[in-house]
Formats: sequence, C-alpha cells, structure tokens
Amino acid sequence: MATNNIYQYSILSALLNGICQTGTALKDTLAHGDHGLGTVPGLNGEVVIVDGRAYHFPPGEELRKVEMSDALPFVMITRFEPTFQKALPSLSMTSLPEALSPLLPSRQNCFLSIRLDGMFRLITFRVIAGQCRPREPLSELAKRQQIVSLENIEGTLFGFWSPAFSGGFSVAGFHLHFLSKDRTRGGHVTGFTGDVSLQVAVIDKYTVELPQSEEFNQEAIKGAREAELHDVEGG
Repeated sequence: MATNNIYQYSILSALLNGICQTGTALKDTLAHGDHGLGTVPGLNGEVVIVDGRAYHFPPGEELRKVEMSDALPFVMITRFEPTFQKALPSLSMTSLPEALSPLLPSRQNCFLSIRLDGMFRLITFRVIAGQCRPREPLSELAKRQQIVSLENIEGTLFGFWSPAFSGGFSVAGFHLHFLSKDRTRGGHVTGFTGDVSLQVAVIDKYTVELPQSEEFNQEAIKGAREAELHDVEGG
C-alpha cells in the first residue's frame, strides 16, 4: 500500500452496536501499513500498531503482542511517512490543534495521521472492559472502563485526526492510543502534557472495507450521533 493512505476495516457505528466478534487478521492488516489503532473481539481492550508491531492492552493485565492470526474487528492503519514535524517542549491535548497549524484548519476536511514521541509529564488513558454478552453495546462497556493516569513516562502516542463528516465511520476529531517505551503500559488517550516531537502526515486516500459476516448484516446499523461517539470514545 502507498504511504499516507488509510485502510480501515469496519466502522465505529458497528462497535457502538456491539458488532465485534469477528474481524480481519493482523497479518492481512499489516499489508496495508505499519502504524494504526484498533480493537479485539469482544472489545476486551484496544490495540495500537507502532513501527509494524501490534500491541493489545486488555483491562487489568499487561500488554501483549498481537499474534499474526489474531482477528481485529475494527482497525485503522496507514504506512506512515511524516510530511510535517515539530519539536514541542510543552504540548497538551488542549494545545494539539494549535500545534498542527497550518494543517488545521487548512486541511480540516482531510484525515491526518499523528505520532508523538517523548516524555509525558502526565498522560491519562482508558482501558475498556470486554463484553459480558453478545451485542453488548459500547456505551455499556464504557461504564466499566478503567481510567489510568501516569506521570513522567516515556512513550509514543499514535492515532488520527478525522474530519467532522466522518463521524460514525471513525471518531471525528482526535483518536489517539498510547504505548510506553518499555512496552508495558498503554490505552486510549483522553489527555496528556509532555515534551515531545510531533510528526504528522496528510492522508491522500481513505479506504473502508465492510465486514461480510452474518453478525454485521443482521440488523440495520444506524448512524451514530457525534455526542454519542464522544461519550464512549472520549479524547
């Protein structure tokens, strides 16, 4: 796959409806890129892909490497080649949009891939609990999520900026996952401050593959409201 394109398997609205029992294998996913994020069957934690290696952070357990045969019910991945870089001695989730100037707002209707590396003075992330029953919606799982805050930790934060019109397919705005340098901690980022290097690429092409499973087509999937997506996805 060419650099700075996004391949996505399934849609966020499917996860909101608890559709997450099957997916695409990691081996097939890595044919499309080397940086990304996703989840696992049953929504038992989430996944980050950095430098071609995928890590799963389940609730209450240490990170594990995702096996090549493991299924990912939702994933966004890109072959990351940054076209915009900055060193930022003080960056936060709040100041990230300003740090992305001039790409925001000049490319606000495009997808952006974003990588941050450095020392995070404070980082807060969530780890979501898995489903207790089939089709349990993401909104119910979010009520059982674990919130973790760590201080003075080195690591990498990777994810995407998605434009407003993409809600339901992805999370409009920032969707970022954290991976510690020692590969022992990680999760879905809800806030941070740190001394970091910022690397960004504008996405040229966005491709979505829809699941062909019986589960995905069993009922009509309704479009997700923006407020609903941000209630469960945070960040």
